[in-house]
Amino acid sequence: MLRWLCGRLPATVLAAVVLLLSTAGLASADNTLLSSTPADGQTVPRTPEAVVLIFEESALAMGTQVVVTGPSGPVQTGPPTVGDNSIRQSLVAGAPAGDYTVAWRVTSADGHPVTGTFHFTAQAAGGGQAASDSSAPPANQNGSGMSGSGLVLIAALILAVGVGGLLWRRVRRTSGAPSS
Repeated sequence: MLRWLCGRLPATVLAAVVLLLSTAGLASADNTLLSSTPADGQTVPRTPEAVVLIFEESALAMGTQVVVTGPSGPVQTGPPTVGDNSIRQSLVAGAPAGDYTVAWRVTSADGHPVTGTFHFTAQAAGGGQAASDSSAPPANQNGSGMSGSGLVLIAALILAVGVGGLLWRRVRRTSGAPSS
């Protein structure tokens, strides 16, 4: 029994810890903005109907925010729409020509907020949509119900319970007490 505890269990626990730590590192990587439409610094013929941000990974709908500010103030309408790895923010109809700043914030799968800004210029007013009800919460349309860090936590708990159960049974058997 002692040989089993000293030989196999530490190797198994060490392998499990290495696996969990390597997986947790992947799950905790922050999201990165890959591109946007309009692109940073781009001059477009008309103010677009929407701003679209493309990220390296899916973002959580919770905490996602896109504020588009033009010469007359904020022009976004309604909540942003969260897709697989994209965020779409609609703009009001008839937003004026001029310089625009897009300030965005998304929540990575590991729960960390990531923020950034970029700028574009519209040569003429146009595009946009009629104002919508902004009281509705944004919907997470990426189909994932759990973040990567949540899955790692569940795996760690299952492993801990399993190892604890094995240890308890082994100790009970060697001490002569009946196991249940």
